[in-house]
Amino acid sequence: MSMVGVSVASNKSLQLEATQEAYNDQIGRLNTFLIKDDTHEETVMVKMIELTQQEATLSQFSAGELGKMCLEIRPSIDKFLEDLRSTPE
Repeated sequence: MSMVGVSVASNKSLQLEATQEAYNDQIGRLNTFLIKDDTHEETVMVKMIELTQQEATLSQFSAGELGKMCLEIRPSIDKFLEDLRSTPE
């Protein structure tokens, strides 16, 4: 394998790890939200399952795609939680 190939593989490995960590952080946020407020328990659980399923497929994406996903996951969960808080019981 050429040095470029090693560099690309290493970059993808690092980005995959960072993206997995970002997903785990957001799943943790959802868990914490449920501990504080179980009003929307079913909706939050569905979202957690969705995130877990997405995380399981991360290895099929390129480093660039992973980088984008890593940047988008937190704002996505921020919006999800904001929408939940503004939804009447």
